[in-house]
Amino acid sequence: MVRAGSRALSFFAHPLNARILRAHVAGPLRPGELDEAIGWAAQSSLRAAVGRMCEIGTLARVELDDPGLTVVTELTAAGRELLPVASALEQWLQQAPDGPVELDDPAAHGIVKVLTAGWDSAMVRALAERPMTLTELNDEIPHLTYPALKRRLAKLRATRLVSSAENGKAATHQATEWLRHAVVPLSVAGRWELLHDPAAKPISRVEVEAAFLLTLPLVDVPSKRLSGSCTLAVLVTEDDEPSAPEPSVAGVAVEVRRGAIVSYDPAGTSAAPMTWALGTPAAWFEALIAGCDESLRVSGAKPRLAKGIVDGLRETLFSP
Repeated sequence: MVRAGSRALSFFAHPLNARILRAHVAGPLRPGELDEAIGWAAQSSLRAAVGRMCEIGTLARVELDDPGLTVVTELTAAGRELLPVASALEQWLQQAPDGPVELDDPAAHGIVKVLTAGWDSAMVRALAERPMTLTELNDEIPHLTYPALKRRLAKLRATRLVSSAENGKAATHQATEWLRHAVVPLSVAGRWELLHDPAAKPISRVEVEAAFLLTLPLVDVPSKRLSGSCTLAVLVTEDDEPSAPEPSVAGVAVEVRRGAIVSYDPAGTSAAPMTWALGTPAAWFEALIAGCDESLRVSGAKPRLAKGIVDGLRETLFSP
């Protein structure tokens, strides 16, 4: 399946799309002006890309009053709000382990394809929780055949999203720090889909757990005096019950000691938490990306602890 965030992120696997959107920031463009603004591009590719953007609502065609003038294309609100996805992806690619990768570099196309394939297949979710052997991954992800799993794992390793280490007879594979930071462009893309893409998949338990499990090891809680347990919870739609009348809760139970996160467990959300931060996907996106946490419900025995973890996530991932 195509998981939340993949559709918007995959849009920029083709560098022409980002160049077309950015060319429209200054105002509407005629076809000749667009061609000049982005530099050389095959006309058939340019027309196809513009047509696709009009279909998904990121560009709009405007007919001018003067019949002697051609139709222009202009950026819509959805198109303008898609630009931060390109920027987040671009910044992440600049952190590539083998050196910065430009968004219009052919290598970026391959990296985005490998990342979204790993995200969609739930391989990223599995490796976010703990290092695994190929056999363990095969048990964890039954919908992929063993050869397909092996090929995808090889691509994740080749792009430095996953690293491997010999452990007795079988190698173990784990998420790299670069893969952990990929939650940033995936989140910005997921937020855009939630606002502007009715065809996108709703955010589910798999994406929520993967995002928290990947990023919590990177986080320091701002205050070193905070200790205790807290549940970070998101109201989601289950993959196998998209029409369920009531959302379920997905997330992780986090243990903090003197400002350091020492454990995090997705299974721990089944117990009644003493302290929690709870919200819809939209509320979490606003709290972490936009810095507006009014819609998050932070409560329980130690609300300062919950707020400290949320602040730590925001500062680690989304601060300039």
